[in-house]
Amino acid sequence: MPPRSTPRARAFARAILASLLAAGAAGCGTSARPTKTPVQVVEGPVKPVDVQDADFATTLARVLSDGSRTPERLGTVAGVVRRQLIHAERRFALGAPERGTSSVMGALYLVRVGEGQGAMVDAAGARALDGAIRHLSTLGDEGRVHALMRMRAAALGTSAPGRAELDEHLSNLERWIGDTHAGSPGVRLGAEARYLAARAMVDPSGETLDAAANAIEAWVNRGIEINRIFRQTGKRPERAEAMEAARSIETGAVMLASIFIRHGDAQGALSRIESSEVRLITEPALRRSLMVASEDGDAEAWEMVAAAFANEGAPTTEDEDEREERLDPRLVEAGVWGSVLEAYRKDPKNFRMAALLAEELVRLGMSEGAPAVLAGALGAQPNARFVAAANRIVFEAMAVDADAGDVDAVRRTFRAAAPILAAADRPEIAAAGLEPTPARLRLLMASVEVRSGDLAAARPLFVAAAKGDPSVAAWIRVARADRQAKDSTAALDNLRRAYAAPDARVALADLAEAHMLAFEIHRDLGATDVAKAELADALTAALASQKQRGDAGMRARAETLLSRVLEAYGDAKAARRAHDRALSVAATDRPALGATVLQIVSRALVRRDLDAARAAVRQGLEADVDQEERIYGGLWLSLLERELRAAPDDTATRALATNGDRDAWVVKLAQWALGRMTDDGLLASAQNAAQRVEAEFYTAMARRASGDPAAAERLRKVADSPVLDLVEVQLARDLLAPNFRAELPQGAALP
Repeated sequence: MPPRSTPRARAFARAILASLLAAGAAGCGTSARPTKTPVQVVEGPVKPVDVQDADFATTLARVLSDGSRTPERLGTVAGVVRRQLIHAERRFALGAPERGTSSVMGALYLVRVGEGQGAMVDAAGARALDGAIRHLSTLGDEGRVHALMRMRAAALGTSAPGRAELDEHLSNLERWIGDTHAGSPGVRLGAEARYLAARAMVDPSGETLDAAANAIEAWVNRGIEINRIFRQTGKRPERAEAMEAARSIETGAVMLASIFIRHGDAQGALSRIESSEVRLITEPALRRSLMVASEDGDAEAWEMVAAAFANEGAPTTEDEDEREERLDPRLVEAGVWGSVLEAYRKDPKNFRMAALLAEELVRLGMSEGAPAVLAGALGAQPNARFVAAANRIVFEAMAVDADAGDVDAVRRTFRAAAPILAAADRPEIAAAGLEPTPARLRLLMASVEVRSGDLAAARPLFVAAAKGDPSVAAWIRVARADRQAKDSTAALDNLRRAYAAPDARVALADLAEAHMLAFEIHRDLGATDVAKAELADALTAALASQKQRGDAGMRARAETLLSRVLEAYGDAKAARRAHDRALSVAATDRPALGATVLQIVSRALVRRDLDAARAAVRQGLEADVDQEERIYGGLWLSLLERELRAAPDDTATRALATNGDRDAWVVKLAQWALGRMTDDGLLASAQNAAQRVEAEFYTAMARRASGDPAAAERLRKVADSPVLDLVEVQLARDLLAPNFRAELPQGAALP
């Protein structure tokens, strides 16, 4: 169903129609015959360059800055596209289809009209196209699906295995398109225009571009005709035809421009608009920007074009019920990409242009290109404002691939950001107060390395982050890495740095965490007296933290910390009261409640407190906490029921109910907990280091519940894992911890 027109768009359409009436019929029927889009032919053989991951960022930046069509440059483009499709394939394998599809689009957006080559798609690229086809098919994106299927067929060859099946799918899709592009003339023309425009986004052939332009022009012509008839006769068209007429007049000009600007062709866009009736419905700002870009072609001219498309994608200020997109977001994306890339090519030292292009690269799955583009625009004497902006974009680039689980991509981006970090570390720039700080970028990289199980790579980054932005929490992270590396001396030294950190007087919850970590280290070493002293300091800090003001999350954390300290003293009743207060405090804050429920259920698993675990999970269910929190809570509860051989009620089963992506890791955990997946199946399903550690923990706990004496050794392996930020690692440590007894300090006033 086509989207409703926005009030802003309807007002513009009314103004255009009024001008049409004033101009009369003669002004509307004199459009010139559109010319075929010229395509520059590349002379000489094109051989794809073998682009490796180590060179991808710099090679991508070179392709972006150079728009020439020499065989050498097109060979480099082919190599970059191949490598980018390998990255896309990896993201599909990681269970991130949206990121994988964006990455495929990024690869194809590097190719402009006349630059397409079959050699760009090898076996890995074909698998990436398959993933994008599957994902876009679920969205009903027939235009891009058709284009990708045609590319896939071309890559297979006529006699390759699977070609016959693909041809059948193509035939079915083409038949379906023919059947569905039906109805009244305007509806049929609108469907055809949108379908071909979507195809033109990814198919770099002149034929597809011309077909899309012709279809858009025919659609707009029909819309103008319908409105003219209505104005002259007063006869209203049927509703569907009227909606298509309004939509063609509101968006047709930008739609036509976008399919050319996607390829950096302002002259082509202007020529097609001026040679057709589309010129009558083109907003002055868009027409002016295309004219300037065609004539002057400098960076500012192309920035004007980018602004015109960005304005089309911006939300309106009307009420939510009236808010609607004027143009397909895919076409806005294509127009912004093509114009920003041209602006960058005209002036690659212009930081504003580089920043806009870098943000586009992140969105299109080419994050590692962002720091390479930004670094080239910072210059020899960068200013703090530009460095801060570069840091922000790089941080987002790393974070988006970290969310997709693509550790290698995060590493590539971080390596490419070395010049930016060097600039950010300059004393005169650091003194300006960057946000995010270079310490935050290093901390993010360290966290990603930890999740991948590479503690050796993570530790120096933790240290650098702590030195760059010293805090209690920062030095705790270093100490935990030392402890996991079995260097207790270094861990305790860094905890002393935590005690002396600049924020130690106010970060009391972090201070309590630091003393608890020191307590655990001394306890495990058998240094009982020192362990007791550290536990007492942890109690003092936790009680002080409990009295601090803060939001629900901060106050709930203070209570769960206090509960953990009291648990170490063996005061189960006081620990349970603290947990009850934490749940009460977090009840009004859903995210805080989810985290609190998990903390309480995990501690109940260690304490073997079935009632506390069930009560916390039930409260989470009543509050409808996120699926991930609900499933982990139900998983730990089910483990506790197994260990205690308690008759289960329906709490864990309700918590383990799943919806959404069946391939998601948390869904697989739920299936295992419900007995629908074997231990071996769960272990085989793990896709990365963190998931493998989790699988080892849960299967070890199941063995422990069944009385397997080998379970303790399996848990020890988890406790020693370098993936130290997992709750399961801390749980394994606590479950294997030596017995410890200590009396509460005299005079301790417990709430």
